[in-house]
Amino acid sequence: MYPIGVFHPGTQHSWQTARALQSTGQLGWYLTSIYWQPDRFPYKLANAMPRSMRKRAEYEFSRYHHPDLDPSKVHATNSFEWWRRAASRAGSRGLATILARLSDASMGPPVAKLARRHPVRAVWGYDNVALEGFLAAKKGGALCVLDRTVGHPTVYNRIMDEVYEQYREFFVSDEYKKRSWVIDRVNREHELADLVLVGSDFCKSTLLDPDVQSISNEKLRVLPYCYDNVFFFNGRIRKREAGRPVRFLFTGQAGPRKGIHLVLRVFEKLPLNAATLTIVGSLEIPKEVFARYRDRIDYHPTVPRDQVRSFMERSDYLVFPSYFEGAALVINEAMAMGLGVIQSARTHVPQPNSPLVMKEVSEAELTRCVHTAIDQIHLLEELSVDGIERAREFTFDAYAQRVTQLIESVNGIDR
Repeated sequence: MYPIGVFHPGTQHSWQTARALQSTGQLGWYLTSIYWQPDRFPYKLANAMPRSMRKRAEYEFSRYHHPDLDPSKVHATNSFEWWRRAASRAGSRGLATILARLSDASMGPPVAKLARRHPVRAVWGYDNVALEGFLAAKKGGALCVLDRTVGHPTVYNRIMDEVYEQYREFFVSDEYKKRSWVIDRVNREHELADLVLVGSDFCKSTLLDPDVQSISNEKLRVLPYCYDNVFFFNGRIRKREAGRPVRFLFTGQAGPRKGIHLVLRVFEKLPLNAATLTIVGSLEIPKEVFARYRDRIDYHPTVPRDQVRSFMERSDYLVFPSYFEGAALVINEAMAMGLGVIQSARTHVPQPNSPLVMKEVSEAELTRCVHTAIDQIHLLEELSVDGIERAREFTFDAYAQRVTQLIESVNGIDR
């Protein structure tokens, strides 16, 4: 049985996919762009830095490493991704966008090279960054598995048009739509893929939308994701402490797609002694708009994953009012840590009977959920107990079993 190659210029949940295949002996190689291996160039240059600079460099590199991945299976390439991340950190959005396109399109040659050196039965790529890798793999006769981590951009444009009309001050620019070349690229990936995986029924529904280029329902499989048990694990059952404000946490890209504007507007109206809000992640709204809400918020830029865990340990509820998702990993992580979760239904919904699942994505509905969390003192404990139990469905071991079953179906597909 030939192994499978996994590739992604960033991360997404590709680490977990590679780990799952590795655990069953089916990982041929894992190709990415930035992966910290201290004994390899350029990472070993950090050893020559002054102590303070070296600690800072290692702190940054530690965000691109997973201790459970076999380093002999990991191959790092793609200099564009380095420059893209640097441009993004510097606030050069235009340059970062250009470099991201170059980074995404540069995976073909290294995939072809690895497939020649280490033949694989199939390659496993991810939406928007798989096209060139798939084209290279097809030439070698490999099957192509597309992991679609978010819904179709055509549906995204339609949804975000409505958001923009109502909340345009929260958009960095009016160029929020996915362009036609992105949609064409996505559709071409769907055509090349032998299987298209999605993490939720909502994501699947966007691929079957009437406005989307037809895709065979036989190609589509729902493959629920897992949380990373190395950084997040079953936590303590949370209980409300009398006299203390309820501690809410928002983590991830703080932009309109994730509903950050709803969060800011709802929390500015809450009494100071009722709730606190911590935001951890990249800020993707105009700074002058964010400044109006700054005195109510404890804000932290993007941090390594082990530090996200520490923020969760100090929180009661995760707030996730997203307009458009695939299957949000942070929900699984929060449940595993024992947090209550306020979420929209436009992703996977692991606690469907929770009163904190938003019936629609709106200020009014988020307000209802937040006040419910504040007013119902025992709700946190109830959701914490239920969430920790349900998180077992999204452990790495459970995901590895689902991947194993998928591999069996892949091996049954003719080349």
